[in-house]
Amino acid sequence: MIGQKADDQETVFRRLYRPGGGTPLYHYCNTPSFLAILESGKLRFSDANMMNDGSEGRYGYALFERAANALLDMATDNPVLEGLDAAFFDKIDAYLSPKQLHSHPIIACFSKSPDVLSQWRAYASDGQGWSIGFPASALAAMPVSLLEVLYDPDQQLREVRNHLGAMYAIWKESEDRELTSIRTEVALFASWLHAYKDPTFAEEQEVRALHELRVDIGENGLLLVDEGGVAEGAEVGGETVQFRTDGTSITAFVDIPFRAGKGGEIIELWFGPRNNNGLGNALYPMTQYGHPGVRLRHSASFYRG
Repeated sequence: MIGQKADDQETVFRRLYRPGGGTPLYHYCNTPSFLAILESGKLRFSDANMMNDGSEGRYGYALFERAANALLDMATDNPVLEGLDAAFFDKIDAYLSPKQLHSHPIIACFSKSPDVLSQWRAYASDGQGWSIGFPASALAAMPVSLLEVLYDPDQQLREVRNHLGAMYAIWKESEDRELTSIRTEVALFASWLHAYKDPTFAEEQEVRALHELRVDIGENGLLLVDEGGVAEGAEVGGETVQFRTDGTSITAFVDIPFRAGKGGEIIELWFGPRNNNGLGNALYPMTQYGHPGVRLRHSASFYRG
């Protein structure tokens, strides 16, 4: 694939999720989170760098290392990669490794499936919570990137390898000694590595909404800042960066409005397999907070507690 146009390659940009029509995406949550989403009209985005499970960040970095080594092995037989050596990847690594000093990706997680038992167990109070169906088009209208998570290790390697090869080709033509000519591409690459996960998680069918916080380094120390972004073609301001604790860990988060479209921001609501709420317990708050006519469904998952 190296040597073709970037648009024709399997690259990291393939992870950008482009939903069609009224395609729904589902957010699994507990009851307090469900009510908070309804009342605030916002979705919580948590700092991927500060979460309890650091394995996901390590997975993306390990994938970068594998792809870099694969390209170095290919360089002697591919004219497009002429001159490629480890120094180029050292320059990229110099950005990736201390990325937390530049920016922090914050994410909200969704699934393409509304009724996955592992999701109920992990994210919805062990099956007692909810799966909220949002139209993917409304989520895409937020100031975020929607990334479809890939679980196939071979395809992961091809995409990252081809993306690094394409960046090298651009950099080589520019004749600059640093990464000035591809700095934007490197920043996107660093963030979009969060679209790759271990194949053992494939059942999740995850789509991630990703937003970036800027790191300000001043005389008084470090500060996380939400600069906002583009929603429905218009610039929107940032939200307040806050912090929460889950046991012993501290995580930064931002609550971002999802009411970007005109109505229909929530189109389905699923009751978990151990959710004992009656229909009215869902219908009344849904209507109260501006979401009437939502389709209600009950999980068909067999739960053995």
